[in-house]
Amino acid sequence: MVESSFTQSFVGAVEGVTSVLLTLFAGYILARFEYVDRDTVRCISKVCSVLFLPCLIIVQMGPELTTSKLDKLWIIPVWGFVSTVIAHLIGWAGQVILKMPHWTIVASGRPNSNALPLLLLQSLRYTTLFSELSSEGESVADTLDRAKSLILLNAIVQQTLTFQFAPSVLRQDRAGSSKNGKARDVEDVTPKLVPESTSTVQRVPVIIQDSEHVGLLQDTDNRNYGASCSTEYDEYSNALQAMEEIPNIHWPCKVEFMRAPIVATLDWMSPPLIGAIIALIIGIIPPLHSAFLEKQGALYSSITQSLKNLGDLFAVLQTVVVGAELALVPRANPGVIASIFTLSVRFLVMPLLSVLFVWTTAGKGLYIDDKLVWFLLILIPSGPSALLLVSVAEMVNIDQGPIAGYLAISYLVSPLMAIWCSFGLKVVQDTAR
Repeated sequence: MVESSFTQSFVGAVEGVTSVLLTLFAGYILARFEYVDRDTVRCISKVCSVLFLPCLIIVQMGPELTTSKLDKLWIIPVWGFVSTVIAHLIGWAGQVILKMPHWTIVASGRPNSNALPLLLLQSLRYTTLFSELSSEGESVADTLDRAKSLILLNAIVQQTLTFQFAPSVLRQDRAGSSKNGKARDVEDVTPKLVPESTSTVQRVPVIIQDSEHVGLLQDTDNRNYGASCSTEYDEYSNALQAMEEIPNIHWPCKVEFMRAPIVATLDWMSPPLIGAIIALIIGIIPPLHSAFLEKQGALYSSITQSLKNLGDLFAVLQTVVVGAELALVPRANPGVIASIFTLSVRFLVMPLLSVLFVWTTAGKGLYIDDKLVWFLLILIPSGPSALLLVSVAEMVNIDQGPIAGYLAISYLVSPLMAIWCSFGLKVVQDTAR
């Protein structure tokens, strides 16, 4: 019976992972046959992050963000944070010892915590796995909704860590290239004209500076002219760059001191985090909870259903975008050692640590006795790295090729997740007895 149960779990997990891979492949084919281009994929990915994911967070997390439930489900975000920190530390140790690029630190530490787990759970819904994780009297659909909310609760933590931590780590690779003499000297830059846009909208002409006529507003005695309020000025090398088409907005002198904290706060507030804050407000305030989240509520049939329709687009559409990104982003060789080490962390070390954590702590009264929660504690830190790493690499303009090449390999070997899904279910079943 044990062998039969394990085989059924493994087959169900393979079916779920295969469904995810086929969805990825659909996006890959669309990009290869040029149905979508790089700009289109970027726009769709941005819409997924800015609109669809916050809507999904509000609808799925709101019902779980009550005072009583938060007191029971604290283990999900805490373990998501702790496991992510552990994975980053393992990646950092490997980078130092093996002299690998710094992108391996972030790739080791950041799993795909959004689209892949959500789509995997949707696929597992039609297997025998979910019936094993449902609470007494709970339907499979209710179990799936509860699992989505728990995954999103963890995703907020990991996404915040990524945007705060990853860019500074990737910039270390640029610093290493500069030390090796790969960076170009500013004075050797040959000015290039920017091609005219095909848009009919009139644009501000780009001003080109050359290396012999710069610093006209900066005297040799360090006196600067034409500035008000601000005391920080661009370095000499910035005069060689094209002027950005940004509105020239000045903060009034009286509120200049507020500029830095406000800008820093806005930079830190990502759309998923804003969605989580809205979900917390709606979920924890009883009148709003009943109006938005209860089926008999005044706003449930209109506003909540529209948010649900938008949120349901996230998992599949984001996975299609993942496949298209893998087809469109120019790939480079990530390196054998870097790939093997990072894949080992993601598919071996972190799943094993998660299984050991659940096996030693579950059912001991330390946190909630819930088989679904135990299973998600194993699933959350496992699996391939997040495709978000490509977006971060493009944002800081470093390591795009190696990261894209590594991610292509990472998702090709993602069927290994079937082993940990079935093994994790076995651990949960044995612990629950």
